[in-house]
Amino acid sequence: MPVLPRFRERLVLGHVRRELSDGEHVVAWTHASVPDTRAPGLLVVTDERCLLHVASSSVPDISTPLTELSSFKLDRRNPELVRVRLCVGGDEVTVELSLTDRVRSRSVGSVLSALTRAKVAAPESFDAGLTSPLPPMERRVRHHARRVWITLLGVVVLLVSALFASPFFPGPGALTAVAGIAILAREYEWARDLHVWAARQADRFINWMRGLRRRRREAREARRTVRSSTRAIHRADRQAVTTDASGYRVLEATVPVPGSDRSEGESGRGVVAS
Repeated sequence: MPVLPRFRERLVLGHVRRELSDGEHVVAWTHASVPDTRAPGLLVVTDERCLLHVASSSVPDISTPLTELSSFKLDRRNPELVRVRLCVGGDEVTVELSLTDRVRSRSVGSVLSALTRAKVAAPESFDAGLTSPLPPMERRVRHHARRVWITLLGVVVLLVSALFASPFFPGPGALTAVAGIAILAREYEWARDLHVWAARQADRFINWMRGLRRRRREAREARRTVRSSTRAIHRADRQAVTTDASGYRVLEATVPVPGSDRSEGESGRGVVAS
């Protein structure tokens, strides 16, 4: 495998490969998005299962064995993407795959063709023998203008993130960089790869910060509990010292009685001014 595809797979599929079982190999994969989810995702087909991975710990992975995946349906009312509904028994999992250029079209076609080779039923209009079973959208002048606008906006956001990372303009440089990469990912494939990796790192950092805040809160609560217990002990000790009506503390002790031949002392009372 050439160096660049190997680097892409290591960058994008590093987390997914660690979740695979021994002897399981990736057959095809493509970038994907799940409706109502902002984090980028991946649709991966291995020789054993179909895996939908979202780069966010709040969204669990959906792993389906190929033997349980009955069919998939296609909906291309939007020319920029195809909505794929994976049928698992009586349930359906919906995923959106971009078709804005030929590279993405071929990537989507390779994943869906891998499903058909695994005996998953496909629509009659889908021809797995073609290089691009789903042709890309026709790009017009407005699409090229949008590409230029997205490029300029993404570069500006990345420059702002570089300023935030410097000591002269402190700010959320890492989060701003992720936003810039997300903008460029709408048009560039390399930016989509970086977006998946950056989203994972940002999610890991956010979880680390939440854990740090939780540990600090638990430590503060533990210290507060210790202080309240110490105060309660001090109050109990103060209440054990009695006070007579004249306002003097009365201390009871065993003292020897003068002139007595007994070795043992007798109980006496001493009055100490409070």
